[in-house]
Amino acid sequence: MIPAVLAVLLCASGAAGAAEATAPSISWRPLTSADGTVLVHGNAFVPENAGRPWSVERALNLACDAFRFEVRAGDQWSEDVSSGENKERSEFDGYKKRWGSKVSVWGAYSFLIEPGASYHSDWTAISQMHGSEARPFAIQFKEDAFLVFTEHLENAHAVGALRYSEKLERGTWHRIVFHLIQSSSNDGVLELWLDGEKVLSFKGPVGSDGNQAYWKFGIYRGYGPITTPLAVEYANMEVGTRDLSDRIINPLAVE
Repeated sequence: MIPAVLAVLLCASGAAGAAEATAPSISWRPLTSADGTVLVHGNAFVPENAGRPWSVERALNLACDAFRFEVRAGDQWSEDVSSGENKERSEFDGYKKRWGSKVSVWGAYSFLIEPGASYHSDWTAISQMHGSEARPFAIQFKEDAFLVFTEHLENAHAVGALRYSEKLERGTWHRIVFHLIQSSSNDGVLELWLDGEKVLSFKGPVGSDGNQAYWKFGIYRGYGPITTPLAVEYANMEVGTRDLSDRIINPLAVE
């Protein structure tokens, strides 16, 4: 049986400050396995989660597309259980749309990490450009810090490096714009803007020439069980080959 596709509406464009101080009051509806594949700004995403009522929810009362992900102790996706890996997750996997090397890929979105207890894990990815050979970059959250890692293939092994780390305010909408060009050589590019400020400008090997990269977002953490729950909200998720540099100063509004 072909899964249903959820169409989501786009937000109107609107200027915003460095970070939007408060979140609108949002009503959420849990997504279940019956909802199937989710279409977000033209890209198809497959949910990967433990199937709890809180795992992933969609906003009911916004004009824009917005989703809320939450992971609690022991929330494992069935494939992680089968593999024996002690990981916990609730993610949208965009593996159906992939980009190769030398392709200019842009992304823009807003995210909010909900307030909660001090958070620690071995690692927690809150969005990532995954791949068939290497993970070109991953955005992580740990000890209330926003971290960006890159990865490239070297002698058939993935080599990672921390490129950015800074404390991040919770309970506030933040804005991301990124630009990626994968390459095994020095002409690779990763640029990232946070709340309108360019915080990363990397040139060098990123991903690999043979890598087929795809976008994932939500919460993916290890190694559990981790006692502290974590919830992250996302809005206006755009990823593709269209130049999104205008979103740096003219983001889509969360409303």
